[in-house]
Amino acid sequence: MMKKGEGFTFTGIGTDWCVLTDGGELRQDARTGITDYIRVFNERFSRFLPDSEACAFRKAEAGEYPVSEEFAVLLERAGGLRRLTNGLYDPAVGGLLEEAGYDAAYSMAPRPGVEEFRLPKWEIRGQVLTIDGPAVFDLGGMGKGYCIDRVADILETLGYTHYLVDGGGDIYATTKRGGEPWHIALEYPGKLDTAAGTVELADQGLAVSDTFRRQWGGWHHIVHPFLRAPIEGVLGVAALAPTAWDADCATSALFFSDTQEYAAVAKSLHARYLVFRADGRTEISTDWEGELFV
Repeated sequence: MMKKGEGFTFTGIGTDWCVLTDGGELRQDARTGITDYIRVFNERFSRFLPDSEACAFRKAEAGEYPVSEEFAVLLERAGGLRRLTNGLYDPAVGGLLEEAGYDAAYSMAPRPGVEEFRLPKWEIRGQVLTIDGPAVFDLGGMGKGYCIDRVADILETLGYTHYLVDGGGDIYATTKRGGEPWHIALEYPGKLDTAAGTVELADQGLAVSDTFRRQWGGWHHIVHPFLRAPIEGVLGVAALAPTAWDADCATSALFFSDTQEYAAVAKSLHARYLVFRADGRTEISTDWEGELFV
């Protein structure tokens, strides 16, 4: 488990990061490359920044618009999650989050129009985005896992082979130098001093998501786009997958899935899962690896 003060730490895309290398401190070129990438990603895709690509269609008319290659990659993956969840996961929910009060000013007070919010329709083909009107995209349900994998790519390019990248609790880790895994504790949703279990990470991604990190006035940041209300049946999800992006996508999809769909959803994303439900039950995939205390 990580100790306070270990590794290279910094803040980016709204969360705390820690990069650990087994076998020496991170060189300055790696530190600079990592923080530069995260800074640029935030500038390009944060819905809290008015000049970002995620906000470029806030006042757009219906039509077709060219987008960057990286934004197209992100939207293509989001489109797959949207299909997998029957439309319940949708990055165009950014407008609803703003109406609910989770906006750039962090007003944290629902606006009068929140109940009239209409989810924009959009499609991505290649690098062409088609929308039926104004849209604000929120990549919070998958963007962090994507960034963690890009940080891992930077480390690999610079010659690091044994490392752990932690972005706000979502992680990608190789093995340690001796081939041992990294021992990670899983927090029970909403209970900072309670571990739900532990996992051994070795060349895997781990993602965790819950409804407690961002709460305000009866709302939280995981919302049902058609009911225009926060999700209530699930407290949190943890997922293991070959990459951090796969794991992050799995947590998002599972939040919006029915219990009987969990196994199929996880299989499609090559993931294993824990789903902590609001009724006190914990749904566990049959191939989950790790020690559980719940």
